[in-house]
Amino acid sequence: MSISNLLKSGKKRVIIPVAIIILVIFGFNFFAPKKRLPLQFTQVIRRDIKEIVASSGTLTGKDVVNLKFKSSGRIAYINVKAGDRVFAYQTIAGLDTKLLSIDLQQAQNTLRDKQASAEKVEDDVKDHSKDETYTQRSTRTTAQVARDNAVDAVKEAQQALLDANIYTPIAGIVTQAPITFGQYVSSSDLIAQVADISSIYFETDVLEADISKISLGLKAEITLDAFGEKVFTGVVDQIIPQAKTTSSGATVVPVKVKLDPTKMTFINGLSGQASVIVKTSQNVLTLPREAVRDDNTVFIQKNGSVSPAKVVPGIYSDTEVEIKEGLEDKEKVLLNPPANDTGTRNRSPLQGIFRFFGGSRGR
Repeated sequence: MSISNLLKSGKKRVIIPVAIIILVIFGFNFFAPKKRLPLQFTQVIRRDIKEIVASSGTLTGKDVVNLKFKSSGRIAYINVKAGDRVFAYQTIAGLDTKLLSIDLQQAQNTLRDKQASAEKVEDDVKDHSKDETYTQRSTRTTAQVARDNAVDAVKEAQQALLDANIYTPIAGIVTQAPITFGQYVSSSDLIAQVADISSIYFETDVLEADISKISLGLKAEITLDAFGEKVFTGVVDQIIPQAKTTSSGATVVPVKVKLDPTKMTFINGLSGQASVIVKTSQNVLTLPREAVRDDNTVFIQKNGSVSPAKVVPGIYSDTEVEIKEGLEDKEKVLLNPPANDTGTRNRSPLQGIFRFFGGSRGR
């Protein structure tokens, strides 16, 4: 055997053991069971539980109106400021009416002119009702239409003068009044906002997947960011029959919760959370939700060992689940049970390697 053949044979002898070692390391890392968290246990506890539908929203009044002028102009007066209480049909603000008065006078002058022209034409043809020519009819019709248009122009100018004053249609509290005296405004500018706080509401948007659980009269608990952990109570008063799409693309249905009478300082638009109570159970056995697997299996600790058991769940809260059957009060249950799929739990690294290369588990 030549020296080159010996070298090649020596290389093969070295490569084969190295390859085996690499495969063993790879198989151990790939197929070895993952490190598990230490076992944690909890206890079956008897308590009240409630299923809720939670959603975010804002505080508002029974009715809220945004007051704006129908035309542009300069503010001549404004009678309210934010925080003021107002009564229904109270005057809120007004525009300078000098130009509007001039417009009305001009419209009335035009009407007098068109009225006189129409009367002259009508006088000219009053004895020709049966033999009026097409030309005479055209002249008369044009004069009469001009007079009618002038009448409408006067009505429009009169209405503009009336619209130069804003009245609130509801009683309540002024939540916004951003305009000041002398400021020039357009028809799009908010002059004042008035909220009827005879009843206080929380408006929230419920996801379409949950709206079937909501019905009128269900009790709700409201927390407002501005009031910390204080809980306000109320009932579902309105379910708006019109879905809408949020900025994130979710489909929601507006729901209004009427709050129970409270001494809360009302601030329109405060944000918070609503928890509509869908179902309740009193004095029932409960477990943390994470203690119950998706297949309704739990693991009970008895005499130093852990054994599986099937349970019948009831209602779910955000953190707990009602246990109707399968457990007893104060039994200890595994809090972090294994996942439902346990087929590879006890597989050895070498078994994994054999399976990787097509071999059987028993070899």
